[in-house]
Amino acid sequence: MKPRIRQPQRGARLRPFLDALAARYHRAALLGTDPLAVVRGFADPDDRGFAALFAALLAYGNVKQINASLRDLFGRMDHEPASFIRGWNYAAGFERLTGGGGFRHRFTDAEDIACLCQLLHHATRGGRTLEDVFVAGYDPAEPDLVGAATRFVEALFAQPFTPHFDRTRMLAKSSFKHLLPVAARGSAAKRIHLFLRWVIRPDDGIDLGLWRRIPPEKLLMPVDTHIFRVGRNLGLIRRKTASLEAAREMTAALRAARPEDPVCYDFALCRLGILGDCPPVSELTRCRGCDLHDVCVRRHRLESRARRSG
Repeated sequence: MKPRIRQPQRGARLRPFLDALAARYHRAALLGTDPLAVVRGFADPDDRGFAALFAALLAYGNVKQINASLRDLFGRMDHEPASFIRGWNYAAGFERLTGGGGFRHRFTDAEDIACLCQLLHHATRGGRTLEDVFVAGYDPAEPDLVGAATRFVEALFAQPFTPHFDRTRMLAKSSFKHLLPVAARGSAAKRIHLFLRWVIRPDDGIDLGLWRRIPPEKLLMPVDTHIFRVGRNLGLIRRKTASLEAAREMTAALRAARPEDPVCYDFALCRLGILGDCPPVSELTRCRGCDLHDVCVRRHRLESRARRSG
């Protein structure tokens, strides 16, 4: 019986295949399939930082719906999200967010966004950047950014909710709790780690390279349904749910391939799912045309079944 290959070893063996995948999918031409397409519409770094946070936190649902919601939201901010937040005025801001039927993205409503704007306004007063707020809770001795991401959200929750929002009610409101995930509570917290990937990885035409004080090696893989399925298919995840431990498991494997930048393959791997090249129900004809077909555990199982049934 052959010994089972550990995930980190498997990650190292997959690097040539992952590099080929990145060459095909990690391209600005595919930005239209990602919320970063909207974020990159802002030239000013301050606008980009705030836009990236909103885009990542609203990155649930299909991309077309997400991008439409972002365009609506930023239109309500006069396409100046940094100025809208830094100069936050409850009466004027709330009216903009609730006017014309009100902002809504699935179950995130105008009140959720308005409350977040108020918390961000207070957290970044005095010219502080989002990076300043995050770095205040960053511990370089920690192996990843789960603790820092948790402290970042807690720092926002520590800002004044009053006089316009009731802290207890907002923190109990399901849509507001969903908007700001607490990374240390055991879920994959995909959206907060997606935001961190965008702002920490260097500007390569995809990611933004806005933050310089945290190394990309600390990033955690943003595990959504696409990444979880692909990770399982490649044998990089053995967990059966998209949890924090699953994200850490996949990141550890990819760190063996790229120690300095373990999440550099995220955009490419996610395109496999978004573009339907790795569909939820695997099809051998499609699998055989994939850059990863030689190393896909799922594909080998399907081939074996096909041979037995044939």
